[in-house]
Amino acid sequence: MKKIAIIGAGPYGLIVLDRLIKQSSLSEKIEILLFDPDGPGGNIWRKDQSNQVIMNTVMQHVTLFSKDEGPNLAEWNQTVAPNYLSSLNHGEFFSEETKLGKNDYCQRRYYGIYQCWFFDELMKNLPANVTVDLIEEQVIDLTVTEKEILIKTTKNFQVDDVILATGHSANYLNETENKQQKYAEEHNLFYQGPGNPSDTRLDQLIEGETVILRGLGLSFFDYIALFVAKWGGKFIEEDNCLVYAPSGKEQLLVVGSGRGLPYHARPNNQKKPGEDAQPQILTETFMEHFRGTADNLFDLLKKEAELVYYQKKLANTEIDLSGFLEEYRKGEREVVLSKYQISDELRLDWTELFDPAKEILPKDFPDFIQSYLKKDIVEAERGNVTGPIASAIDTYKELQEPFNFMLDNEKFTTKEYFEDFFGSFNRNYSFLTIGAPVVRQKQLLALIEAGVIKFLAPEMDIKRVNGEFLAYSKRNSRHSFRAKNLIEARLPATSLKRTKNPLVIQMRKKGYLSSHSLTVDGSEHFTGAIRVARKTHQVIDQTGVVLQHIYCYGIPLEGLDWLNAASPRPKSNDRVFYLANQIVNTIYR
Repeated sequence: MKKIAIIGAGPYGLIVLDRLIKQSSLSEKIEILLFDPDGPGGNIWRKDQSNQVIMNTVMQHVTLFSKDEGPNLAEWNQTVAPNYLSSLNHGEFFSEETKLGKNDYCQRRYYGIYQCWFFDELMKNLPANVTVDLIEEQVIDLTVTEKEILIKTTKNFQVDDVILATGHSANYLNETENKQQKYAEEHNLFYQGPGNPSDTRLDQLIEGETVILRGLGLSFFDYIALFVAKWGGKFIEEDNCLVYAPSGKEQLLVVGSGRGLPYHARPNNQKKPGEDAQPQILTETFMEHFRGTADNLFDLLKKEAELVYYQKKLANTEIDLSGFLEEYRKGEREVVLSKYQISDELRLDWTELFDPAKEILPKDFPDFIQSYLKKDIVEAERGNVTGPIASAIDTYKELQEPFNFMLDNEKFTTKEYFEDFFGSFNRNYSFLTIGAPVVRQKQLLALIEAGVIKFLAPEMDIKRVNGEFLAYSKRNSRHSFRAKNLIEARLPATSLKRTKNPLVIQMRKKGYLSSHSLTVDGSEHFTGAIRVARKTHQVIDQTGVVLQHIYCYGIPLEGLDWLNAASPRPKSNDRVFYLANQIVNTIYR
């Protein structure tokens, strides 16, 4: 008999559970223990969180089923969900969700309900040789012996193999954040370090005082929704735009970041499952023979997006489109663009996409931010099939395999890996591709127009002055805002050294877990990820030994693996399924 423990019951834990069950040999008895204090769905997708936080992926593009062995989230919502919700006495809480369409964005907690159903279905259809026990407790320790692994919650368990799928973890504050926290305590201010917005106690804010939000990614939009719900304000639709109707309880929100702009809005979806972008240049065969630099690869990804852009942009012109696209794919950009007399107005401008505020003076930034948002909304609403910009962005987002190939086969130099790929490229990729739904961008614009939100110009900085926080842009330090509330509007970074997860801390102290690092120009740089063997995802301990029976994948490996927070897409060989199969095949070999 083989005993296997999975620690974490979010998407990664449930997917590897599914693979363990379906790939088990009928000739061997398998006992699986699934640990998570929040049950199926885990903490991020838990059922007892605000209904204001939503997913940033449309429902038909979310699944837990490899090989489409079951319904995606949208299909489930239209078929199974109503009866399942009734069986849980949750029908009244999610009645609005059941009315959503396949291209809508559901509440984050609703995906948690889907995960609960997925788990229940696995339990209903277990093979005779497999047993699964869900243990809704936190694992606090683990000890490796010669014959087995001992796991500790309030009880002790003996297993043969362990899969760490622990997901997002709170961190101890870094040096700068600690200074902010102590300053806040000394001066009776409110400070919230990086964390899940759903966990932030907004009821403890100093009422009537300005709030500074640092960070303009997905967490920022979660905070905006939570603030509006707290205030009791409403958005009213007028001519496809939103107008904010205040409640009178609003606080001024001063917001900013290094780039100074919120992520691009997620384009309206027009794609069915399985209609992801296909490479025209970065094919599997091309990558097997690729010997270029990281910059060469990034440039070719841009060219892939440009091909899709021009296919849409030039569709209704007199240009020989098929001839242009063929020459553009093989040739030099400028030569082909000049030959076909493509004007500057019709060309794709990457600076405009990645750094649209580059030439904007600080005094002009308040007007610019509104024009930027309006333009971004228009482009996103054109759709990811019919809109030239939106189609290009989607192509840029979906062609991930070339980069996973480079990581898996260690093709990047250490400098390219750390500075170029996980540095500048990844920041630009996130800004361009993982933004919030268009409705969030519209809500943000409405709040700006209502005077509730004030944007700082790029290069935001915060100082501690005279018992308050002072926020300003380094480009214009004379224009500043004082506040008694400061929120770091971002999730904690993956960090083995600073995690608060008690199990991970104990495993680190015992030497079982080591930090993934790279040496660049003679200096060691830590990515924050747990070190594992790339081919098997077995953990590597602090002496460099591969621990044969301990595996890890998902969020704790961000910086070694890439895009670990993404949910799997239907009708695809999604990376999450690939990694789960890799682990399960190793366990069962």
